[in-house]
Amino acid sequence: MKTRLFFLMVFLAILAPQACAQRKVVSDYNYQKAVDAFFEDKDDDKALKLVNKQLDETPDHLDSRFLRAKIYWRADKYDAALRDLSYAIKHYKGKPSVYKSTLFGLQGAIYDDMERFADAVDSYRQAIKFAKKDNSDRIQSYKFDLAQSLYNAKDLDGAEKVYLDMLKDDPGDGGAMVGLARNRLDQDKYEEGLEWLRKAESYNASYAEIYRFKMQILDKLGKTDESVDAALKYFELNDDAPAWLVAEYAGKHYAYGVAKVKAEMNKDDASDRWIVLLTRLYEDHSDYVKALELYDKVEKEYGEYKMIAYYKSNCYSELGQFNMAIKEATRAIDLDGSKALYGHRGDIYRSAGMYDKAIADYTISMEDDPSSGYEYYAIGWCYELQGNNDKALEYFNQGIDLDKTYSYLFVSRGDLLMELGRQEEAQLDYEKVLEIDDEPEDGSCRHYALHGLGRDDEAIEWIDKIIENKPYDSGNYYDKACLFARMGKVDEALASLEDAFKKGFRRFVHMEHDNDMDPLRNLEKYQSLLLEYKNKPVNDGVEEPEITMQAAEALISEVSMKKMAGGTYEIPCTINGLPLKFVFDTGASNVTISSVEASFMLKNDYLSERDFRGSKKFIMADGSITDGAIVCIKEVLVGDVLLKNIEASVVKNQKAPLLLGQSVLERFGSITIDNENNKLIIKH
Repeated sequence: MKTRLFFLMVFLAILAPQACAQRKVVSDYNYQKAVDAFFEDKDDDKALKLVNKQLDETPDHLDSRFLRAKIYWRADKYDAALRDLSYAIKHYKGKPSVYKSTLFGLQGAIYDDMERFADAVDSYRQAIKFAKKDNSDRIQSYKFDLAQSLYNAKDLDGAEKVYLDMLKDDPGDGGAMVGLARNRLDQDKYEEGLEWLRKAESYNASYAEIYRFKMQILDKLGKTDESVDAALKYFELNDDAPAWLVAEYAGKHYAYGVAKVKAEMNKDDASDRWIVLLTRLYEDHSDYVKALELYDKVEKEYGEYKMIAYYKSNCYSELGQFNMAIKEATRAIDLDGSKALYGHRGDIYRSAGMYDKAIADYTISMEDDPSSGYEYYAIGWCYELQGNNDKALEYFNQGIDLDKTYSYLFVSRGDLLMELGRQEEAQLDYEKVLEIDDEPEDGSCRHYALHGLGRDDEAIEWIDKIIENKPYDSGNYYDKACLFARMGKVDEALASLEDAFKKGFRRFVHMEHDNDMDPLRNLEKYQSLLLEYKNKPVNDGVEEPEITMQAAEALISEVSMKKMAGGTYEIPCTINGLPLKFVFDTGASNVTISSVEASFMLKNDYLSERDFRGSKKFIMADGSITDGAIVCIKEVLVGDVLLKNIEASVVKNQKAPLLLGQSVLERFGSITIDNENNKLIIKH
């Protein structure tokens, strides 16, 4: 995980004058103005000019070196940032250790972004060493970053040790528990991972990362609906949660996911982000008509927006309506002006068979990121589709010289070399694909390379894994059809092609030029499939979910309980955001809370005086609360169930437990006690 935001916040404190005094008195006017420009104005260009001016005057001004490193870091100029940091570390003298720990912390973050994880590990260990000298409050954060880097370096054992060490210092550290759960996910120890997440949830049920990994583990356990619930919880709690990732898991039970998202959209305080998620669900499941309808509604209400034009162009392209797709892609360019968007329009031109226009757009897009291999691959593909193999090979070669990580460049060059009779060279390219393409996910072309190497059984296994991971993606079924066609397995190719059409694949123009389809073109079944689906729209969408909203709301939550003496159970909950535990008692009718707990909550802003019902006499001058006070608890969270506005009685007995009686329990819905596994099962 990136730590950029963390460092950009904490470094402001480190830059305070008292922490950064120079050995001799110098003017730091430009430096201070640079700090303002960087942190307050968010004007990196201005900050860089000012800090350069400061360093021209005082080259050994370490704080300026430090600040410039952060400016370079934010601009992804990692080498320049590291040079400034190395200088600051080398010339560090006579400052508090916390200063040097922060230097190493930033260095670790930069190495992380560069994916130099071993170097990041070394830097974070140094940051921890110096932070300990001053007992810095950032030790735990550095340990977390260290564990993350160890994980990224595939050292699960090392990460495990650090996470467990973090829990010794803070037993409620949610980041450490989630890290341990992620380790278990990678080790296929799903139940153990789930236990760690449940423990983290008991401490802080609003920590979004819990649900990010919960959705993955529950999916692995085959608990699809619960996985959907976790995905939507993650989306709710984290404004930065990527819609594409949440849609991937929410879409594994499409009907249920759509119903749940619609339920969220209908809430009074619903965020517009839920609309984005719903459109993503529609698009992922080839329900382009409904997605377009929703985009139109959004634009009607909020006005034009480049990303809506971009997404609409995607939908029209997938529907084969290229004139409209090009119109929307052009509108996105006009609204933004980004050269990267030319590449998107180039994709549409290529799909429409307009190769010269596609090449022109890719050439412009190339200026946005000259080191990217994609544009070279796309231009090469266009030339190949035009029958110009020499130009195609030229661009494949150029792309590989720039980017040796983009597998499609190698597989495309391998296919072309094979066609040209240069088999040995082709084999080397296919072997390179196997080296760099090792995840069965979107963008993988490993199956084509395996076929090129004569390993057809492995190729079929690989494409099946891709489909298993994303069974609703029509393009994956088309790729399988192409693979079978290359193998000469005509019947299997036609069956996969029909599956692609059923899932919403409509790129007929592309198919006309795709030489993978050559073995099928003259077959009656192929022609009849084209005729059938050219005249069949991609569902006005995919069928509306059959699941009712009532059924979608009928969720099941399982909450672990601790059995107490006397046969009662203690159950974790969250009261107004404060983690507590209550005693489960079906015999009691009311909700009670001890005066000690109520006073603590009042003094720490979990309650306010406005929450107390009745006379002010219930709150004494010293902040204590008298016996018999009635308090309104705004939120009670048990498992995934949130109840609002609960009245509770305050009792003077300090040993009195937090007690939820029948009046509240009835509001949860159907309650079942699993005595064997010590779980409270709530169906609501």
